[in-house]
Amino acid sequence: MPVTIELAVAKTHKYASRESGDTVEIIERPRGGFSTVIADGQGSGTGAKSLSLLVAGRAVGLLNEGVRDGAAARATHDFLFAHRSGKVSAALDIVSVDLSTQTVLFTRNSEVPMVLVQDGRAREVDDSGGRIGLYHHTRPRVLEFPCSDGLSAVIVTDGVSGAGSRKAPGTFSLPAAVEKSFARGGTPQDIADHILEQAVEVDGGRPADDMTVLVLRLGPGVDSQPIRRIAYSIPLRG
Repeated sequence: MPVTIELAVAKTHKYASRESGDTVEIIERPRGGFSTVIADGQGSGTGAKSLSLLVAGRAVGLLNEGVRDGAAARATHDFLFAHRSGKVSAALDIVSVDLSTQTVLFTRNSEVPMVLVQDGRAREVDDSGGRIGLYHHTRPRVLEFPCSDGLSAVIVTDGVSGAGSRKAPGTFSLPAAVEKSFARGGTPQDIADHILEQAVEVDGGRPADDMTVLVLRLGPGVDSQPIRRIAYSIPLRG
């Protein structure tokens, strides 16, 4: 069934840090479809950014070669484990819409739940293989769903899920924030922005960690000539 893939990302760095330790890459799959790679390097600042770039670049390179998502995640872990001798970790999420199999794949090595949204209700999904880089036998958790109109998902890094934990523990609920944002309507970018705004607000306007929000929404297909659009908005400070 024809669908429209809508994808949006909103991210910010830790307060008083010039670099975000989160890296997001979006690529087209060799056999059709798209993959988004989110890497969250251990710590924050320049070191975390270098680590997340290393991890994301490795995963993207493998996906571009046609390596399956689960195998790419395992190989990326093996590379990081060997390269850094098990002394550093990273979270790695690969979100793919695979047109060759007509499925949506979530390949997860993270400690943060993802959120599925169906019929306006948000449901946390905890299945994940844990962060990569620390233990020899780490494997990803792969979740697969039919590629169909109505499926939505939200992936965040731990800066979002842990918002408010230092100042007011328990004040931020990721599923509640997701439901509130979807209820407002708008584009996936509007939704991602609003989820991020809620997390930053709970942290008192000063994010305690790097924050990234990815929103995936599958909508109905179009009958007219399909137009693909990509837009970026990247504010920079001197």
